[in-house]
Amino acid sequence: MASGKVLWTRNGNEADEIWDDTEIIAAYDRAMSKIKEEISRRSKASPETSPNKEDKNAKAREWKQGDYCRCVYSGDNQVYEAKIRCIKGTHCTVHYIGYGNEECIPLSDLFPSEGKRARQAQQVRARSVVHTSRTSHSLKKSPKSFSSSDSPSCSHQKGNWGPSPTSYPDMKRLPGIPLPPVLDGGIKHDDALASMLMSWYLSGYHTGYYEALMHSRGGSQHQSHRHCS
Repeated sequence: MASGKVLWTRNGNEADEIWDDTEIIAAYDRAMSKIKEEISRRSKASPETSPNKEDKNAKAREWKQGDYCRCVYSGDNQVYEAKIRCIKGTHCTVHYIGYGNEECIPLSDLFPSEGKRARQAQQVRARSVVHTSRTSHSLKKSPKSFSSSDSPSCSHQKGNWGPSPTSYPDMKRLPGIPLPPVLDGGIKHDDALASMLMSWYLSGYHTGYYEALMHSRGGSQHQSHRHCS
């Protein structure tokens, strides 16, 4: 065993529990003093970047046409994935992915995109919102049949379907669509497989929603017949 300074030695009297811990405290203080000195030395060698500098660096990013970004939609004050269509001075026109809306906002209000998966997920949510809204309106107009004339043409969709799912009055009774289970990032999936799995998921969701809607409609009709009788 390596030789060193003895901090404390137990005496022969086991009943005597009174002992001096001065040396232990002093050793602890010496160790903490060395640690503090090392931390101080490292902090002086590499000063931390202040949050204000980080914000300035983020806002000073040079955006260009075609870049993907995130920004706040003025209709509901929610953040959505978007693509820069054009830049004029300190402002730009962004196209909200999946929804088709375009809006002019300051370049300083843009945030970096969360990636391809986030944009694909937003496209799926946008299709779900538009499809559900059309289905609800068509069922109210004609419960027995569906006409293609009830669906607005593509030329009327641009700018009408807002990024906010809460902008539809018929969506108030419909709970928000749950997100699909997160796939393991280590597994490699191509776009075709990912689209197929997502279509299965949405098919089950809309099937359940349609059955619940028809069941609710049938219950309300049954109640009205009882009142009439």
